[in-house]
Amino acid sequence: MSPMLCSSFVFAILAFARSLSAEVITRDVAIIGGGATGTYAAISLKDQGKSIVIVERKGVLGGHTATYHDPATGTPINYGLQVYYDDDQSRAFFARLNITPGQGTFPNNKTPLYIDFNDGAPILGYSVPTIGDDYIRELHKYPYIENGIELPDPVPEDLLLSWEKYLEKFNLSDEAIATYSRPAVAGDLTKMLALYVFNNLNTVQLEEELNGKAIANANGDFAELYRNALKELGSDVLLNSTVVSGERGSKPSEGVKLCVKTPEGEKQIVAKQLIFAAPPVLDNLDVLGLDKRESDLFSKFSGGFYYTGVVTNLGLPTDHSYVNRAQHTPWHVATLPGTVMFNPTSVEGTYYYWYTSLEGMSQQQVESSTRDTLKLLQRSVNGSNINAEPNFVAYNSHTPLHPTADADSIRAGVYRDYYGIQGYRNTWYTGSLLVTGSPQLWNITSQLLPKIIAASEQ
Repeated sequence: MSPMLCSSFVFAILAFARSLSAEVITRDVAIIGGGATGTYAAISLKDQGKSIVIVERKGVLGGHTATYHDPATGTPINYGLQVYYDDDQSRAFFARLNITPGQGTFPNNKTPLYIDFNDGAPILGYSVPTIGDDYIRELHKYPYIENGIELPDPVPEDLLLSWEKYLEKFNLSDEAIATYSRPAVAGDLTKMLALYVFNNLNTVQLEEELNGKAIANANGDFAELYRNALKELGSDVLLNSTVVSGERGSKPSEGVKLCVKTPEGEKQIVAKQLIFAAPPVLDNLDVLGLDKRESDLFSKFSGGFYYTGVVTNLGLPTDHSYVNRAQHTPWHVATLPGTVMFNPTSVEGTYYYWYTSLEGMSQQQVESSTRDTLKLLQRSVNGSNINAEPNFVAYNSHTPLHPTADADSIRAGVYRDYYGIQGYRNTWYTGSLLVTGSPQLWNITSQLLPKIIAASEQ
């Protein structure tokens, strides 16, 4: 172990591990990131007799799951993840963590008002077309991007067209143009590669949205799944903690060593294998001491700036949802950066909002921009209270959400290289690089776990 780790720790730490047991954590598998995949991996490995530790930078598990509890009523308000796909994977994980499933439904919108959030002008006569057969037909041409991104070589050039160009080339109808109305997509939809549109809006997502094949916690509290996981995992989860440096051996016998900053001070993790369940972009990975192969690969992925929150006292009539649509862009695609929509919740007067951008933003910047939008809407929507001051009560950054690569990198095999790097330097990657829905992430993770277990036993 190099002296770089935890600065004051040197080789002697292992020899004196017994006396320094509070500072050294020895496990079969270390997991960076306690979102959907990190939590699933931890519970699954524990069930198979493996010791684990999770390092999570936030104060809760759950990642893109974001739940606010209304202080007056205790009502849970989910302002990130909205439903789970109803399949065996979801139901088994629910049962494992004592969650009672119920029918999953997207929040019931009140009558939507479509407004240009740049100037407050209503988009008259606008209605959202339903995604239909022409889109589904095109999607089914590429089954290898439905549950991951396992591309053929060469990659079909049609997938590397912008979505705007793809629609034009295949003369697709309003049923495919409806994809422009999807709110939970980071970035500029007109410039997104067709590959990512199909990967994001895959058969699983369509069945959730169009056919109601979705479940949720029966009590409506999505955070319950992760609270139960945290209760079971206990001290094997380091919350509000970050890896500050790391070493990873080239052989399984050399394992992984991490220095972690926690609220209780620095801790040393010594593990046989590492699961990286946070977004694999350079800003997150640099602390691990990447070599050229790794840095060349992960430098290709970027983007996915997405933020969500809960706001009260909007000053707007509470019998509507408010949706951002631009007046003067093709298909009324909203301009960026900006708030995607304000959606009402079961607590009267409390709304959740989603916000997307083309670059990283702080909480203060997101909430300030969202406040400006609300003040604009107060002046333009009949029946508003222009003196109301919005109250921001919850916030979550989902950045980077589904990082992407450019067309040249995809042609050159960036996804082939991603699959090929699994297990390299005792490190495994899982998370929203390949898919976004939690059940699909759990499925991908479950396929990796036998390999990770085998490597930990070498």
